[in-house]
Amino acid sequence: MISSFINRAKQGESLYLCEIRDAFSSSGISIECVVELPVGAQRHYIIPFPAASSTESAGEAEFVKEYFYANIYNLISVLGGKKITLYINPEYSHIKELCAALDDVFQINVQRDKRTGYGKCLNVTDRVNAAIGQLPFRFEIVSGKCEQVPPKSEASLADAIVVFRNAVKAAQNSVLCGIDIGGTDIKVVGAVNGRIKVLKEYDWCPSDMTTVDELITPIILITRVIRVALSMPDTDRANELRKVMLCKDASDDEMRSALEAAEKEFGEPVLLDGIGVNFPDVVIQNKIVGGETPKTQSIRKHSSDYEVEFGRLSSLDSKLLAHCKSGGTVKLANDGSLAAYTAAVELAHSDRAPEVENGVFAHTLGTDLGSGWIDENGKIPQIPLEAYNCVIDLGNYPAREFDALDLRSVRGFGTGIAGTPQKYAGQSGAYRFAIQYFLEGAPELYQELIAKGFIEETNDGIYVITSPRDMRKGLLEHIMVMADNGQPQAQLVFRAIGKFLAATWRETEFILRPKAKRRVLFGRFVKRQNCFKLIQEGSKELPGLTLDAGDDTIAFTPLMQDLKADPVYTVAQFGQAVGAAYFAVKS
Repeated sequence: MISSFINRAKQGESLYLCEIRDAFSSSGISIECVVELPVGAQRHYIIPFPAASSTESAGEAEFVKEYFYANIYNLISVLGGKKITLYINPEYSHIKELCAALDDVFQINVQRDKRTGYGKCLNVTDRVNAAIGQLPFRFEIVSGKCEQVPPKSEASLADAIVVFRNAVKAAQNSVLCGIDIGGTDIKVVGAVNGRIKVLKEYDWCPSDMTTVDELITPIILITRVIRVALSMPDTDRANELRKVMLCKDASDDEMRSALEAAEKEFGEPVLLDGIGVNFPDVVIQNKIVGGETPKTQSIRKHSSDYEVEFGRLSSLDSKLLAHCKSGGTVKLANDGSLAAYTAAVELAHSDRAPEVENGVFAHTLGTDLGSGWIDENGKIPQIPLEAYNCVIDLGNYPAREFDALDLRSVRGFGTGIAGTPQKYAGQSGAYRFAIQYFLEGAPELYQELIAKGFIEETNDGIYVITSPRDMRKGLLEHIMVMADNGQPQAQLVFRAIGKFLAATWRETEFILRPKAKRRVLFGRFVKRQNCFKLIQEGSKELPGLTLDAGDDTIAFTPLMQDLKADPVYTVAQFGQAVGAAYFAVKS
């Protein structure tokens, strides 16, 4: 069995981790894992193994090793935790050896800035633990069976729908700002008394920034812009300044100049009742604590003490609070969590409201794959939920040979680990599949990407062009337009994304066991309905998943209805910013 897996991988085929787990389950050999979460709850897992006789060759043994460590890595990436206890049968020497090496493989005793590969997930976990006063993560190995399986929580959801409906009611008497921070742009909504008054899009590239100040400064600038834009009267001069500030292509200097002129001419702008922020990193108890995403890669590279520098990002909420009224609120959450929250609020105002009682699970498809979950309690679980980091594919050996930045590579940017959704379901996945399918079936389309300045070939590989002009968004839009227009190879791109979203779903099913069986998708990938339908088609290759589009079809609240009616911007683009505005209301 294992040798056939390896042969398929050498041919470039994918090997879903969930299918390998299913295949090994017939052996009757397994290991029990208990993950102790930082808040004290526990979760129990059984990881099946092949018999020792199946791993006699070096290649087979290496395959099983990667399979085991991928399972552990995924548990930590999604759940974090104070510790994982592994219960093993001492007769299974091949399993015992793998467990004995866990501290070394995950680099428990290596300082954070020196960790690589699997060890990277512990950086996030240790920061989460430190933020809530816990010790660093550890493994514990126990010979024998787990005597007491942690009980499954069965909490009531009777008030969840009411909570989401109350957020919309509170927005009707509030001045709110919702900020959706992405890897290539920031989208902002300003709302007064339950109606959208201003929308702002701002392009940026946080992965190139070398200090936290560079990252925070534009966020504060845009917040000031929203305050002023909401405050000015409807006059020719005010509208002239407002137009400059809200222009998508306005530079920071142009926005600042118009902002200062407006403040001088029209006085102190209104203070906000609340600011909701959708941030693309792990957020625990209103603090940004992850620190391992591509958005902060240049800060990691250029900081003499990254832990101190990254820690300064925790001041973002207090800096934003300065723009709120006394008693106002600033609430931060991960981008995936805000996507799930957004869907929950809208569904709670529809004829599908009963679905919210099972919780809501959502993904954001953009620069990366975001994942968020509103659980059966109607709350955002305080876990990392970095599903984009999970290993879902143990195959495709040829694509592992490329550098992580090469568009053909399946290796993650921050970890170098192969087979994570980052290279299958996000923007980089779209690029990779486009290169693959164009070269295989329409080489003239590949040459067109070069001719139009989207990508370049160098001696080191194939890369997207980011300077002097960042072509990442343009390249994705080019591929989407082709798929939307029926180009066969471009359509294959989005079917492939759907297939690997289903593989990601299977992994989150294994780890989280949510009652919510549907997934709501937000972001640029669902902006074009035909692309979303192709993603739906591809997801059927692993049955059981139902995908919904986070677009006009789930626009039920007043703010979202306003967005749906906007002549320029769409729900797929700005929906999470609206959700962030509702999230900002004082609870």
